[in-house]
Order: sequence, then structure tokens, then C-alpha cells
Amino acid sequence: MRQTMRTEKPADHKAVRLIEQRWVERAQAEAFFYTADFSNIEDWDPGVVSSRRLGQGPLGVGSRFELEVEFGSGTMPMVYEITEYEPSDRVVLTGRGDKLVAIDEIRFSQHDNMTVIDYTADLTFLNWFRHFTRFMGSSLKKVGTKALDGLAAELDR
Repeated sequence: MRQTMRTEKPADHKAVRLIEQRWVERAQAEAFFYTADFSNIEDWDPGVVSSRRLGQGPLGVGSRFELEVEFGSGTMPMVYEITEYEPSDRVVLTGRGDKLVAIDEIRFSQHDNMTVIDYTADLTFLNWFRHFTRFMGSSLKKVGTKALDGLAAELDR
């Protein structure tokens, strides 16, 4: 497994951008469908306490997921929705909670016998939490690294 990670500021100065990359030994389509189904996220992201899909039908634009995520010393409910969906190649999910809006873009590509996962998350804090954005970069980097390490480990099983 190869990995890269960086943190940068997106155009919106009140947001934090996390960029992660992992290489896994799983077919691209399998990696995509597992990752795009955020009802699985509690299995690989240690910052997610619980996750479940809202509604039924095929996975795609409009599919929604209810998550309980760790936030500070407690938890926060968030609802994620798939807003862009390109099977096997790319998915974008937008998550909303009362303290945070997250836009996760996940791209998949094949390189030799490995699947490359490029994960970008733009996190925008709401209300008075946005005043602490500049101080949260390093702790968010750790959260992002643990989540993608968990995803890679789960996909490499």
C-alpha cells in the first residue's frame, strides 16, 4: 500500500481541504462500490460511530446516509448525500451537520494491478466553529490519515 497526504486551504478561507491517496490490491469497481456506499464507513473510519443508509433502491445520485461522527468530546449527527456519481471512477458526497459541511470527492483509477484512490475532503465549519478553522488543520490531518488507512486496510483484506 502506498499513500500520500497533504492539507491545503481551498479558495474559501473558512474551509480546510484534506487530500489523501491510497493504493490498494482490490479491483477498481469493487473498491468504488464499497467506498461509495457510506453505510460501510463506520467499518473503516474510526471517527464514525455509526452509519446507515436512508431509503432504498440502487446506489447513485440522491442516495443518503445518516452518520454519527466524533466531534470534540462528543458526537454530531450528519447526513451525507451522493451528489455526483460516475460508477467505478468517481463519487462526490456532501455531508451536512449543524457544525460542519463536508464535500468528499473520491476518485478511483487502475495502475498495474492496484487501484489508486484519490480522496479530497473540503470541510467548512459553521457558526462560531469557523473561527477555529486555522487551528484545526493538524488534528484534521490525523483524522483523515486514520480514515484512509482504515479504508485501505479494509479493501486489502
